[in-house]
Amino acid sequence: MAPGLLVYDLLFLALASLTYGAAAWAAAEAHARLAPLLGGAFALVPAAVVGLLALIAEVGVLSALCPKLVEGRYPLMKGRVFYAWLFRSMLRRLLMAPGVKWAIFTSNVLRWLALRAMGARVAFTANMSSDVDLLDPALLEVGPGAVIGAKCFISGHYVDRGRLVLGRVRIEEQALLAAEVSVGPGVTVGRRALIKPRAGLGPLSSVGEEAQVGGDAILDLGARVGARAKIGQRVHVGVRARVAEGAKVGPGVTVDDAPG
Repeated sequence: MAPGLLVYDLLFLALASLTYGAAAWAAAEAHARLAPLLGGAFALVPAAVVGLLALIAEVGVLSALCPKLVEGRYPLMKGRVFYAWLFRSMLRRLLMAPGVKWAIFTSNVLRWLALRAMGARVAFTANMSSDVDLLDPALLEVGPGAVIGAKCFISGHYVDRGRLVLGRVRIEEQALLAAEVSVGPGVTVGRRALIKPRAGLGPLSSVGEEAQVGGDAILDLGARVGARAKIGQRVHVGVRARVAEGAKVGPGVTVDDAPG
């Protein structure tokens, strides 16, 4: 494991040097051309935007050359899907580095371009906080008008007994994830659903359209909340348990009625 981590760091250092270097060169060239027209100080911001666009374009080209990620279970350190996922993690780090991420995610246009470059299927009208943590953009779908709030964490993978598990995350039209919501791989959040602060949506769980999940609630592996259902704060929906359409579950209740 230690040699693999060292090789990963060395490869990322080489990749970062090449891509950041090329982006910096593009920014410097843009500044040199714009400075006579705008003045040196006023040319800094558009030159920086050119550099960010160059970096996003580089990541987009490299992502397009990677094999697509497919949902499933894969052995670690083996196979094209695992190494595609590993290389995509490097590309993600390029655009999610502190400072770079802030500059990109504070702009609606740059954020959309960056996420699309990394393989995410994100509508332009989707909105998200600048401090969200997206581990696997290539496995993310976000519909029009959806909102992902402050410090939300969304992952399209986890590791289980020597296997990499990949699952697509779908956040549908006008769904709202409030602050600090955690979302695992294979999760679907339906149209106009509301997920309140600090809720956790475990792998393969789903929330139906217009349903509400209370703050600090937990949906365990494969749990399902039906359309227009409302579950209160600190509710625990157990493994593969189901909350029926339109049902209401009060605060602090444990739902454990998984079908046999």
